[in-house]
This record gives sequence, C-alpha cells and structure tokens, in this order.
Amino acid sequence: MLKSMKKIDRAYKRARSKTMRAAALLLVLLATFTITLWPNSRELTGDFEAIFLDVGQGDSVLICADGKAVLVDAGGLPGDSTLMAEQVVIPYIKSLGLDHLDMVFNTHPDNDHIGGLFAVLDELPVTELAVFDGYEDNQKQQQLIQLAETKQVPVNAVAAGDVFQFSDKFSVEVIAPEAEKTFGEDDVNNGSLVLHFSYQDLDLLTTGDLVGSEMDEAIADLDCADIEVLQLPHHGSKNSYDEDWYAEFDPEAVIISCGLDNSYGHPGKNVVEYWQNEGADIYRTDYQGSCRIIYTDGKLSFETAA
Repeated sequence: MLKSMKKIDRAYKRARSKTMRAAALLLVLLATFTITLWPNSRELTGDFEAIFLDVGQGDSVLICADGKAVLVDAGGLPGDSTLMAEQVVIPYIKSLGLDHLDMVFNTHPDNDHIGGLFAVLDELPVTELAVFDGYEDNQKQQQLIQLAETKQVPVNAVAAGDVFQFSDKFSVEVIAPEAEKTFGEDDVNNGSLVLHFSYQDLDLLTTGDLVGSEMDEAIADLDCADIEVLQLPHHGSKNSYDEDWYAEFDPEAVIISCGLDNSYGHPGKNVVEYWQNEGADIYRTDYQGSCRIIYTDGKLSFETAA
C-alpha cells in the first residue's frame, strides 16, 4: 500500500508541474488522488494548528484553536477559480471533522486568493466573512459579498487595529491596511490584509501579496521579533524581496505558498538564499505540499505532505 501511495504521489507531482498546460488532466488527478495527498489528514490534536494548504499557485491557510476554525483565502487557478477549493480546501476541512468556519478572511481580491472562497461559501456554513473594503469598484470582491449576503453570512469590513478574540488564548489582529486607504484595480496587492495570529506565546503572521512601501507600514507597530512563523509576502516573489524588512524578523520558520514550476518564478532565488543564510526552516508548498504547524504544550512542530 505504501509503495502504491508513493507511486501516486510521484504521478501527482509530475502532473502538477503541467497544471497550466493540462487543466483537464489535473482535474482528473485531483479528483482521484487528493485524499492520499493531504498533509496527515486526521482529527485536530494540537492546542493550535495552522495548515498552509497546497493549492498550486495561490494561498489558503486554515487555522484552528480552542474549537474555532478560521480560513484565510482559498486559492484559485486561472482556468477554474474554484477547483482547488472543491478538491483540496473543502475536503481537507471536512476531513478534520469540522462542519463550519467561524471566520473567513479574504486578504485581497486576486483570483488566486479569492477565487476558491465562492465554493467555500457555497458548501460550508460560515459565521462571518471579513474583507478590506478599500478596493475601488472591484467586481470580484463585490460578487463575493453578494454571495455572502445570499447565504446570509455577515460581512465585516476590517482594517488595521481590528482584533478578534476567539478565546482567552486565541486572537487575530488585522495590522494592515489602514481603514482610510484605497487601492485601484492594478494595486490590490498593496492592500492585502496582514493578519497577526496569537495563541498563548505563539505568534504567526500571514501577509497575502504585500509589496512595496506597504510592507514597512504594515509592521511599523508590530514586535516582529516575536513572530515564530512568518508567511513570506507575495508567494516569496523577488518583487517583495527586502532585506531591511526581513531583518526585523527572527522566525523559527518561514512559509512560502506557491505552485510547482509556476510561470511567475516564485519564489525568488534571492529570497530563498536569504532565509537559508539566516538558518530559518523553510517550508514550500511547491516542493513539500501542504504544511501543518502544530503547537501544543508550548512546543512547536511541523508536518508536510511530502
């Protein structure tokens, strides 16, 4: 059985590298093999768990603690926005025994972040949808909000300073962007929600597709040295490479969410080399599949699908 699973895993990885050229084949492979490739699919056992799901070129993070479940984005391929959500994100959530989500955040309305959320709202009960509303006339975001209203899911317009206290130990703070900011169709990346998750003395930062001067503004009031797990901005893009910004952090691990052999060249070689030189553990969804972070009894551990 183990040999069979390894053969399936190798076949899947070969197919995944051709995602853009063979969407139909990907659909078949995902439908057939997803169950065997989820990262240690089982019931939740840690006090706090964060799973950076492999959704190809895109982002999706599931965070669970104290009986609460929070989803940040749900991926989205160019040819089929909801495929990864339907074949990876939603089945994985259900495999953990979760029957609803307490909060869903959309970092920004790029398809590879927002696309899968349409399927999530369609198929799962969601207590609240959180978005930043400073994108000027963004059709994709408006469609998501309309779907939420149809599903009777409350929509919360959030911005820097908003804090959600899910339990006495588990909270998330929005640290960017500022409420008065606005972003046009061509710079929604700059308006990515940056989220600071805290559980007891563990701190995790998700960064969406943050780029440019917004990177410095986002962390201006953050004690970056406290962050144990850092998701690198913009899939580890060379365009978000900033040694001064990186130097503010001293994480145990950095996460790079990106697709295998993606056409954007993510992650940048200089980005990877920087963190290798710093001695941080690097987890990449393109090479290792989904990464599961488990924090229990004050100890941090990592599991990957590959």
